[in-house]
Amino acid sequence: MWGEDQETFEEIAATIAHEIKNPLALALANLDIIKISDIDGQFKKNCAVIEKELFKINQLVLDLIHIARSDDPDVEFDLSAMLDEVINEYRHMYESINFESTSVSQILFTGLPKKIRLIFTNILNNAVDAVSDGGRIRLETEIEPYSIKISIKDNGRGISDSDLINMKFYTTKTNGTGMGLHYCRTTAAHYGGRFTIQNLPEGGCVAIVELPKKGQT
Repeated sequence: MWGEDQETFEEIAATIAHEIKNPLALALANLDIIKISDIDGQFKKNCAVIEKELFKINQLVLDLIHIARSDDPDVEFDLSAMLDEVINEYRHMYESINFESTSVSQILFTGLPKKIRLIFTNILNNAVDAVSDGGRIRLETEIEPYSIKISIKDNGRGISDSDLINMKFYTTKTNGTGMGLHYCRTTAAHYGGRFTIQNLPEGGCVAIVELPKKGQT
């Protein structure tokens, strides 16, 4: 069972997805119309900014829809391939940020792919917001004796010591809820893993997701 916290999150996910799915589709359709009609390129830069933000919202809606379907069965999938796919999506959308990643040929993991994927999109969204143009985000995957360790490092502004102590619903966004990091923590714990975040000595911070290797909990 996911527990009371996860059940509450799934209810919230279903409500949010329902409320913003149709307005988002309308916004994307109108953006396409503006891009087509922008013959002299007057709105090109503005469209690019809007497109990036709508991309994040669209990804969130798709993930929330799958989270709300709590009766979906766990399946075995290649976690390494998923990480490559996610980092490539962000590399494409944020060309002014340097995305780096280590490669592992195959990591078999059993779980709900969309729920695991949302852990990493939440982390990357926070990392993107923390760095400026020309910033760096690096995803590292390590296979340890009993676990899979995925670290996402950025060279952004880092997190204050007081916020690190109380991270349950931490957010740096003015209108943020902090539920993204809470979701990362509860979902990793559900699968027998853990989620931590800490500042780096050289600046920036690192979010670490540790998941048990196949056959180990």
